[in-house]
Amino acid sequence: MMRDPGTARTMASSTARQIPSQPRSLSTLLKGDEGAITVMFALCATLMIGSMCTAIDTIHYEMTQTRVQMALDVATLSSGVDLLHYNTTTGTSLTQWQADARAYYNANMPSGYMDFSMPDAQFSATVSGTPSAGQTIKLSATGSAPLLAPIIFGTGTANNGSGSGSGSNSQSPDTVTIAASNTALRLPQSLLELVLVLDNTTSMADYASSDKTQGTKIQGVRAAASNLVTNILGVQNNNSYVGLVPFTTMVNVGGSLLPSGSWMTPNFTYNSNNVWMTAHSGVTGSGWGGCAVEPRDAGSNMYPKAYAPKDVPGFTPFFYNVPSAGFTVKTYPTTKTGSINCSGAPSVNTVTGVPLTLQTNGSATTCSVGTGTGITAAWAQAASTTSNPNPSTKIYDQNGNINGTGSPCSIAPVKFLTKDASSLTTAIGNMQAAGSTIIPTGLLWGWRMLSSDWSNNVSNGNGWVSSDSTLPRPEITQGLQRVAIVLTDGENDPGSPNGIMPPPSFNGLTGVGSSVIKAPTVTGSNGSPLTAGSAASVTDINSFQLGVCTAMKNSGITIYAITFGSDASSAVAQQAMQSCASPGDYYHAPTNATLNAIFEEIAGNLGVLRLTQ
Repeated sequence: MMRDPGTARTMASSTARQIPSQPRSLSTLLKGDEGAITVMFALCATLMIGSMCTAIDTIHYEMTQTRVQMALDVATLSSGVDLLHYNTTTGTSLTQWQADARAYYNANMPSGYMDFSMPDAQFSATVSGTPSAGQTIKLSATGSAPLLAPIIFGTGTANNGSGSGSGSNSQSPDTVTIAASNTALRLPQSLLELVLVLDNTTSMADYASSDKTQGTKIQGVRAAASNLVTNILGVQNNNSYVGLVPFTTMVNVGGSLLPSGSWMTPNFTYNSNNVWMTAHSGVTGSGWGGCAVEPRDAGSNMYPKAYAPKDVPGFTPFFYNVPSAGFTVKTYPTTKTGSINCSGAPSVNTVTGVPLTLQTNGSATTCSVGTGTGITAAWAQAASTTSNPNPSTKIYDQNGNINGTGSPCSIAPVKFLTKDASSLTTAIGNMQAAGSTIIPTGLLWGWRMLSSDWSNNVSNGNGWVSSDSTLPRPEITQGLQRVAIVLTDGENDPGSPNGIMPPPSFNGLTGVGSSVIKAPTVTGSNGSPLTAGSAASVTDINSFQLGVCTAMKNSGITIYAITFGSDASSAVAQQAMQSCASPGDYYHAPTNATLNAIFEEIAGNLGVLRLTQ
């Protein structure tokens, strides 16, 4: 079929008009359907992008806020621990501590994180209070991060970083402020068992330094220890217990451990007749004075152990001057003027199981009465004493010091763990300076005061005398901190190995009449087991001391070790105590004032940190 030529021309003309020869203007475009769609798309896209930027801003805000708070929490706890390194929180110490706090924050807040920035002026760290009563630590940080939403919305809508607007007439900020703060309370340890192992030897009567206005060393240690007790036990609602172990070559546990308990064996090989455990009327110095000898096995070996009351062999009572075969007392008649008549016939009496006394009225030198019997060659002089009806006598204690009370164990007794600050400070005040030094003896008894095997609950009533049978608490008690503070004003000094009663042969470490240290589990200075050591050798005692300290730390006890005064300035003394201490817990106190500051610092070290906000 043929088409009409006119119709074909009309259709071609119509088609040609649908294809514009030039781009349309904006007004033309907006008048068309395509323009309306384009405008609607642009508006929707802007809203969508703006909403997406707002959502991103919200996410960035939450992530940055969380990271800042986390970094600040870590910085607060870390800076609280950091307080242990500062004696004061003022002046340059405060400035350095604040710098440390910012460094802890920086270490946990990556630089440029989410483009967050914080000038130093907007970081704050403050501390108030005292270590002993509690310290409040406050940290705060304020910074800013850029926003994406204002790029899209311009100034028409404000945004605080959380996605909410505040009106069409407000300005939209380019950045969002992010702030964080917290507070930590650093309190004294609430589950604490602390024992003070304190040197009571003769040199403690000397001055710590040339400044004599501060008093003697024994005065300084009494004051510092009493202040520490007040700082710890003076905190309300505390659950802390403090004990005291004075030491020389001996430790007196009389009154805190019963002589009838299974921990001690009164039947010992040295004296087949035993000894009088209770005082006898008219016999000066008789009865057990409160000191004990370390256990030894069948091979005479000793070990750096806390032992337990149930262990065999047990401890034996210490009697410094009871000859195993007894001794003879010869009483000479006196003249009318009261002098001794050495030519007269003496009355003779053999005494066993009681301590020997030395007269000071000259009778021992004016009358030759033979040598008698003793347990060592040195006893020959002592056993040849004489007596008259009213002799002037002196009793010598385990260290060769004169003891006017007649007790064979003159050192101030221990005070078992207690919350009673008054009774504890009284015990501290009773400490006197006399005797030689064997530090591991004090450490061993300090360890036993922290060992649950010595509680009455575990030992069936044979442990420490206490109204609380659960003390010392089981080592697995949650939150329990077991701490020993050991102080000495010099190195181990057992005294001269010569004389009537040489201290190395008469102490709680080696026993009665023996100075041998056989400790196969302890490494000596030559790298071999200490199987032929001597209590007269400072090197051997130091080796045994290190063995005790290592065993204590392995059992979970924290040891603070302090050398005190100019006498403790030697490298040997300081190295022995530094090796004994837990890492970072060794101190040297050259003066009484420094010692008091160290005890206050340790009181602060025994605290815990708690975030309260």
